[in-house]
Amino acid sequence: MFSAIRTRIRRSSLPARLTFWYVLTLGASLVLFSIFVYAVRANALYSELDAGLALRGHQLLDELRPALLGLDVASDLTASGRLRNVAAIVLEAPDRLLFRSPAFPALDWAGERILGAAARETTPIVTVHDSAGAALHVLTVGVDRPGAEALRLQVAAPTAPVRRELAQEAIGLLLGIVLVLSVAGVGSTITSRRALAPVDEIVARVRRIQAQRLNERLDVQADSDELIRLVVTLNEMLDRIESSVHAARRFAGDSSHELQTPLAAMRAAVEACLAGDRPTADYRTMANEILAELTRMSMLIRDLRLLALADAGYLITSPDAVDLAALTIECCEVARAIAEDKHINVEVAIDARPIVQGSALHLRRVLLNLTENAIKYSPPGSVVEVSVGLDHGEAIAVVRDHGCGIPAADLPHIFQPFYRADPARARDTGGSGLGLAIADQVARAHGGRIEVVSQLGDGTTFTVRLPATSR
Repeated sequence: MFSAIRTRIRRSSLPARLTFWYVLTLGASLVLFSIFVYAVRANALYSELDAGLALRGHQLLDELRPALLGLDVASDLTASGRLRNVAAIVLEAPDRLLFRSPAFPALDWAGERILGAAARETTPIVTVHDSAGAALHVLTVGVDRPGAEALRLQVAAPTAPVRRELAQEAIGLLLGIVLVLSVAGVGSTITSRRALAPVDEIVARVRRIQAQRLNERLDVQADSDELIRLVVTLNEMLDRIESSVHAARRFAGDSSHELQTPLAAMRAAVEACLAGDRPTADYRTMANEILAELTRMSMLIRDLRLLALADAGYLITSPDAVDLAALTIECCEVARAIAEDKHINVEVAIDARPIVQGSALHLRRVLLNLTENAIKYSPPGSVVEVSVGLDHGEAIAVVRDHGCGIPAADLPHIFQPFYRADPARARDTGGSGLGLAIADQVARAHGGRIEVVSQLGDGTTFTVRLPATSR
């Protein structure tokens, strides 16, 4: 049953859940408070009963003292008639019954035993039950007689009036709890709905925001810090979504454009072949052009797949320990072969040998992209400086060239796919514009980042920062 209630609550609206938990908490508090009040009241009423019983017993003792000190106590008490309507017992020593008034109820065996023990030990007040199960409080008072055995006067008082009064108070408390919870339930429902009205407005506004209108933002006026933070967070999320959608659209457009270029070239070559008879050398030339375009298209598709894997977080599935210094030296050997034709010197400085967790294949791609770019945009006879070291627990690989540099307006965009800075990064330098984007995504996949500092006419410095691990 409780699991069904929990399931029903979880599926209900937030105002209903808030009302339920508020009423439940308030109800539990009221029940505990009522129990406390009931216990205090019961203790007070029973104390009043015992105090009245003690007062009544001592009054009877004073009234009956002449009869109790006489020679024939039973006859004197019967003759006086004072105890005819009083539930009282008179005992000599503890076990000999001298007098029992007609008003004293018949007790069960356990009650008689308790009364006898109270008479022997002169226990002030004990609780017994009559044969019908009703509870009684019995007062025992000792009476000393000169030259004779002491007497015990026992006076009984029923607890039924106290129990009736407590029952009435319990009913009153219960009705009060029901009334308070009813009012609290209605009030909390109204309050929670009014408090959450801005949330409904936020939901409605978010639903109206479509992919074609991602520039819209929430301007809901909230009167609480929590809702203000919610609106701010949603607006920030919409900013990120808008940026991601625009980037995806731009990426799709650039990808289709980059793929369309080799396809158009191959189509033109095939149409030229089909147009008429040509010398064998022309067909061989066209075949080589088609093969070159196919190669370029294959590399572009490979790069696009790599970007997609990196963006989805699937680029590195089983990282290995990679010696960044050794990997840099290996990449610089390849870079020297590329730089030889331009008479560019590639210098390597190993200041430390940090170990990083990741993929040597993809990290090699990062270093080769950066060194090839440095060589591509450096003037003949210049130097490309590559260094490896540690900086505050991070492994760093720095690639610096002394080329034309990158304009400040282009620096924030150079890691975007298919972005080429003008004029230095124009298309005529070759490449698809994915090299730096791939390098940036690979670095991020390794938990690192790439920093760039550039000045026009003075060159560019790329710094790859990766988390270093112990050997």
